[in-house]
Order: sequence, then structure tokens, then C-alpha cells
Amino acid sequence: MKKNTLRALTVTGVAAAAVLGAAGTASADHVDKPKPSGPPWSVSHDGLTYCFEGYCESWDKLGNYVCTTGAPTAPVCDAVMIGVRLLPPLNIGDLVPHNIIH
Repeated sequence: MKKNTLRALTVTGVAAAAVLGAAGTASADHVDKPKPSGPPWSVSHDGLTYCFEGYCESWDKLGNYVCTTGAPTAPVCDAVMIGVRLLPPLNIGDLVPHNIIH
């Protein structure tokens, strides 16, 4: 259990550093993107990620769009979403530079 938690925190820290490091060169403006509703989209058990045919869009716990895993930056998006799931409700969506991490 401790190894998995430490591994998750490490991945989250690296992803957060990458996002915040890129924020100096990218726009981190608020993005209003509605959550998909109904079929064919399936929703994760926590309601933060919606997927369809390998293309997933994710939101933070406050309902702000975070990123898409169908983009070339999917590993970064997945790592950021680990942080979103581990942390209390924070406005992470507005911290993500959406012109780099779609």
C-alpha cells in the first residue's frame, strides 16, 4: 500500500511540475467545456472522466475541464488526473495550460 501511494504521489508531483513549468510559456485560461451526457459516452466511477472509443475527457472535482487523454499528451493528462483524484476539491482545471495539454 505504501509503495503504491508513494508511486502515485511521485507521478503526481512530476506531472504538477511539468504543468506548472509549462504554465510560464502557455495560456492557463479557464476553458468552459460541457461534460458529455449519456450514450455513447461512459463515465468513470468518480464522475471525473468520460470516455468514448479510447478518447477520454476529464474534469476536476469542481467541474472545471482539465484535459483529454486522446491527445499526444495523454501520459501527462493521466498523471494530472491521479493528482485530481488524490487531492481535495481544487480548481486544477484553470492551472492546466490548455494550449499544451488538450
